[in-house]
Amino acid sequence: MTEAIQIEQKIALEAIEWYLSLSERDDDHVLRQQWQEWLEADSSHQIAWSRIEQVNNELSSLSSPLSRGVTHQSLNKAAKSRRHFLQSLAGVAIISGGSWAFLKNDMFLAPLMADYHTGIAETRQVTLVDGTQVQMNANTAFSVDYSEQQRYLTLLAGDVLITTAKENRPFLLKTPWADMQPLGTRFYVKQRENQALLAVYEGAVNIIRQDRFPTLLIKAGHQISFAADQSGSVVPAREEALAWQQHMLIADNMALADVLKELENYHHGWLRCDPTIATRRVSGTYPLIDVEQVLRALSATLQIELVYRTRYWIILRPKQTV
Repeated sequence: MTEAIQIEQKIALEAIEWYLSLSERDDDHVLRQQWQEWLEADSSHQIAWSRIEQVNNELSSLSSPLSRGVTHQSLNKAAKSRRHFLQSLAGVAIISGGSWAFLKNDMFLAPLMADYHTGIAETRQVTLVDGTQVQMNANTAFSVDYSEQQRYLTLLAGDVLITTAKENRPFLLKTPWADMQPLGTRFYVKQRENQALLAVYEGAVNIIRQDRFPTLLIKAGHQISFAADQSGSVVPAREEALAWQQHMLIADNMALADVLKELENYHHGWLRCDPTIATRRVSGTYPLIDVEQVLRALSATLQIELVYRTRYWIILRPKQTV
């Protein structure tokens, strides 16, 4: 997939996320101003938004947020309303051209259709009906399937810190590559792109995989990284992985490209770096509430420069010598 198509996809998903956020929080003036800035930052944003309106106008149960103001008519906080809009949207191209067929693929819309979802720069704490506590990082989504016999959660994307409630029904967290079976525990799961992380802080967690890897028990104080076709070594758990709870990023010899991936969850737009500096190492503590401040700090310490295509599209490259 080319970077151009990736960027188009992200514009469409951002437009959808803005629509849902505005519909659910129509009295949030700060959010409305941020959306207006996003809209005016690039013509492609305006095209994407006009397509959202087109779909909206074609759905009789919804009113146009751009021409009439954002309302609660149908897209309120009920998950069914969110799903109804997204299911209708899935069959309509957002931006003209064949590249938007991806919207019909569940892997893109599923996070937005989840029971619980956070957007860019948004964290949230959820208490489930059994008392289980779930803390969500930005750009995170999960769904819940509770019955009289079992408690299932499905992590679709992002980071969750889960403190399970004690009761007789078995608890299982499903991820794309493994099921996590906690045993009276507090544990953290990160599911981003092609890699995942499990860190256990209390109790223990069984990792159950339906492939050549045997079930593995991770005890308190340990963590493991894994992907679709491999598992890492069990190492001591690191509390700094939870720094996002305090809206901080703690980098310990991280590659610059990986730092940007973390920051992008708190930035409405795109952060890219020149391949020649992607592996430069970064260490330090950075505030996630001000991504541009972090970028300026990185620019100073790594001798790189920031190139703004728009306020939302920033490229890091080696500093040019005169």
